[in-house]
Amino acid sequence: MKNFKYFSMFLLLFTLSHAESTVLKLTYENFNFENSKKKDKGKRYGVAINHQRDNELYQFLYERTNTNTYKPPLTEDLHVNKYYLKYIRKLDGKQSFSVSYATIDDNIMKETDGGNIYGLGYTYGALGLTQYLSDYENFNVYQTDFKYTFKKAFGEIKTSAALLGKYIHLEDKDSNLFSANAKEDYFTPGLKIHAHYKEYHMGAGVFFAKRAFAVMNDGFRVQHHAMEFEETYMFGFGKHFRDVDLSLKYVFQKATEIPINNDNVKVENIIVQLGYRF
Repeated sequence: MKNFKYFSMFLLLFTLSHAESTVLKLTYENFNFENSKKKDKGKRYGVAINHQRDNELYQFLYERTNTNTYKPPLTEDLHVNKYYLKYIRKLDGKQSFSVSYATIDDNIMKETDGGNIYGLGYTYGALGLTQYLSDYENFNVYQTDFKYTFKKAFGEIKTSAALLGKYIHLEDKDSNLFSANAKEDYFTPGLKIHAHYKEYHMGAGVFFAKRAFAVMNDGFRVQHHAMEFEETYMFGFGKHFRDVDLSLKYVFQKATEIPINNDNVKVENIIVQLGYRF
């Protein structure tokens, strides 16, 4: 973990010293659990850097999550650090490929603590395909993401819509109580829409059907706890102020805590994000 932190610091210094086009994003997230028997409420802090250089995009994200828990059954509050790296290379006007990596530092969930998540993606025109491997100590998760994007302009309003599909396969899930109650296979369809009008932008999204141990948000969110999500609804809006972008987002999710089969858990997230381009 120390080596990863040193590498992250090097990446940060490299990015800032070669800034053809760099965006710094700061995120604050407040979330609450209803009907959970383990978690009460929490906060998440994120720092991201996106650096564009010609046909290459370098992305880095660090997240710190602090969650208040019920004691018992848990013995202490939950603290999680996550580190994400992603590299995207445009091959020509239609094609690009990406590689990504994430790692988890969790003080309670030992089954996924130290997990490594690898991603490899390819895009041709409007169609995107990404394969993820989540490598945990006792089980693995293979996930394939499909994405098809439509774009259309209505005068000054620019819109896009993305059809999404996630196929998730759990390998050796019965080797431990943490993942034993999950299904072996999931398929989760989804839809996201986005619109720009002058300096304003807004978006919404929904995921249907169930999923567990999923990689979300194009590789920048890993749901590594034993929760089976069955509904997800998202909405957000924001405004550009020259080189500054301010966004507010709301996410609602419904889930089951798998090890104890506790269903009807509701999770609400309110997210504030500040971006600065330099």
